[in-house]
Amino acid sequence: MCRWSHGQADMTGTLLVGDLGGTNCRLGLVAPGSGRIEDVRSLANDSATDFIALVRGYLNGRTMDRLTLAIAAPADGDRIPLTNRDWVIDRAEISAAFGLRELRIVNDFQALGHALARVESLDCVTVKPGEPSRQGTRIILGAGTGFNCSARLANGSVVVCEAGHTTFAPLTELDRRLQAAMSAKYTRCSVERLLSGSGLREIHALTTGGDADQIDGAQLIAQAMSDRDPAARASCETFARLLGQQAGDLALLFQATGGVWLSGGPTRALRPLIETRDGPFQRAFAAKGRMRPILERLPVHLVTSDQAAIAGCLALSNTGA
Repeated sequence: MCRWSHGQADMTGTLLVGDLGGTNCRLGLVAPGSGRIEDVRSLANDSATDFIALVRGYLNGRTMDRLTLAIAAPADGDRIPLTNRDWVIDRAEISAAFGLRELRIVNDFQALGHALARVESLDCVTVKPGEPSRQGTRIILGAGTGFNCSARLANGSVVVCEAGHTTFAPLTELDRRLQAAMSAKYTRCSVERLLSGSGLREIHALTTGGDADQIDGAQLIAQAMSDRDPAARASCETFARLLGQQAGDLALLFQATGGVWLSGGPTRALRPLIETRDGPFQRAFAAKGRMRPILERLPVHLVTSDQAAIAGCLALSNTGA
């Protein structure tokens, strides 16, 4: 059983915390006064017709009073369409369906940013040692179904952006080919078109002449990491290089002297390419010209669990942020 603890607990009702992505939803319950997330499960979104049905299946007759939900989309408005799934999150429908007295919906990276308040409670490993500032800004970024980033400032506030929808900046001839192909297919090439699970498949399709829709991303990474397929290895190294390039850019933009945290399923699966000192990720991360000494001092950590966002939801619920 997975347990997260995060500070003072609300004593007045059962809390459900959730992290709803494009592919999966992670859910956990916090009993009144416990301050711990219990019965954490990761459920495939394809297993339900909508979010309400997914939660009902998880609860299986249990009740809740409050819900804090992180979603992979901007969290504004009463009806929120998910960015990478054909679901609409309707605040009134959810509240009525479960009789909630409190509903809080936030962007998933806002939740991740709040999880950085207590990094010691996160399951993570240091993939690039460095010299962090104890009071410096911390950032967390992730390549999963999509791509995004948030920053936790020294004063405890969290800044969320839409980094995945910024324009991809090519550096190599391969990058320019990727940019041209994605622009032809989607009218423009954003960062997320390449730094995501589907982006890895697009990279491999372009370099091998295959069909991205017919490529199994998990199998591709497994073949690359076992060195059974040189083409798969090359595609994953390209992905790791682009991830390092983007992580270094974001570290400079936010002046992340407190360190960088990486999240997301593809990112975790590519750990050998990220933690190698002279590997594609770390070379690209530090390759910032006159800014190289700054990047070389920054530590990079890899979040090894997919449950960090629900820890951030618990932090948000306890602080009222």
